[in-house]
Amino acid sequence: MTLRFALPLAVAGSLTALLCLPADGRAQGYRGEVRVGTNYLDMRPLVRDSLPDEDVEGGGLRRRLADGTTVTCVQGDYCRWYRADELESVFATTQDVLATGWTTVQGLSGRVHLRGRYGSDQFWPLSTQKFEVVSAYVDYDRGDYRARVGRVFRTDGLGYYNFDGGSFLWRRWSPLWVEVYGGWSLPRGLNVPRSGDLVSRADPLAPDDRGFLFGAEVGGRLGRVLSGRLSYQRDIRTDRLAIYSERLALDARAIFDRTVVELSSEYDWSFEQFNELRLRLNTPIAAGFELVAEGLHQSPFFELWTIWGAFSPVGFNEGRVSVAWAHPRLGLRVEGGGAYRDYEETNAGPASSTVRDDGWRAFANANWQQAAWFASGGYRAEAGFGAARFGGDLRAGRYFGEIGYLSVRGSITQTFGEFRLNEQIVSGVGLDGGIDVGDFTISGGAGFYRIGVEERPADGDWTQARVYSSLSYRFGVEPGVRGVTAASGADR
Repeated sequence: MTLRFALPLAVAGSLTALLCLPADGRAQGYRGEVRVGTNYLDMRPLVRDSLPDEDVEGGGLRRRLADGTTVTCVQGDYCRWYRADELESVFATTQDVLATGWTTVQGLSGRVHLRGRYGSDQFWPLSTQKFEVVSAYVDYDRGDYRARVGRVFRTDGLGYYNFDGGSFLWRRWSPLWVEVYGGWSLPRGLNVPRSGDLVSRADPLAPDDRGFLFGAEVGGRLGRVLSGRLSYQRDIRTDRLAIYSERLALDARAIFDRTVVELSSEYDWSFEQFNELRLRLNTPIAAGFELVAEGLHQSPFFELWTIWGAFSPVGFNEGRVSVAWAHPRLGLRVEGGGAYRDYEETNAGPASSTVRDDGWRAFANANWQQAAWFASGGYRAEAGFGAARFGGDLRAGRYFGEIGYLSVRGSITQTFGEFRLNEQIVSGVGLDGGIDVGDFTISGGAGFYRIGVEERPADGDWTQARVYSSLSYRFGVEPGVRGVTAASGADR
């Protein structure tokens, strides 16, 4: 076993052994949670079908088959469309173990998050990855500084990700702080090396060498008025023959009385472009009323090893405005707003193309709660490149003290012009609930969705079932809270 695999497994094994020590040797405390979740749903995968162009009556790009199915045709070639395949029933099951342990050494602790997928159908993504270490690291925190080593999980202006290595945080110069980190990088969401088989099975041109990640972050706070952080990150091949990515992120917030201004940005140094640039304003405008205005520029991000970045994907600019009204005594909050999006020029395709390069959306929602009862509802309308969608949902229920809840929900959505689905109407009802029993939490729900199709009549309408369940068990005690279990509130 190479060092790159041994590191997270060794740390995970050491932390697990620590939690299994007798009470006298276990240190100051420990806490953890075991979760088991199962999802069941009916699926009808889409498959591509075709007929020779000369076998379909009519002319032009869009035509209809004898049964009414809408198809896309290329003169002298084929007419193609997507149809629903046979019904499949799918189970997806996950098992998670999360644990934290504190030692007798002041500031020294360990954390581990393990995940299994035993019982999942092979059809479900990542079902072949039966076991993974999401995070497993030793933490040494002494106030002025903090050091971590293992499979470290980070959250910063560049997103959520983990890596095999270490980090060091220095906060002696309050209100400023500095952090540096580095180690073997992992594809986001996969918890395996970039050169592993999960990536190569999805992309025939996958990297043949994993990456080394290193970065730094500087942050600070000026009273209650101004705060922010600047992050830099570079990911290169371990043989140093090429670079996978180089990025920069800036996040800042300013608070003036009750007005909040936020700026966030992500800059791709390799392509010399912003992947995200966002400015957001949140301010009260009258008694009970609040205004939120946001400007956003966003472009797709691709690492340099993948070919997709060579196609020069374009971004979009969007403006969004919403107004909310809240009445605490009534337990009511109502919000409504809209947004307009404009896509950048592709410099591709015929100049006479009728494909739209803009889009809009509008929304309204309301939330209400009085004592143990609650209800919420919303409506959404969206039209843009590739599709249009209109629909809403309702939910109502009741809390039963602190031990559980029960709710019912309903929804209806209609889509138009979607490249693969064309026109559909999906309506559904469902039931959700949860209950705490001692150290256990049991939750689950079920829903049934009627799917009606308009432009693929051969598929026929059908009803999809979705069922989920979850069981979690909390255990342990925290330092200085002897005899109190985590389920009793020690971890809250």
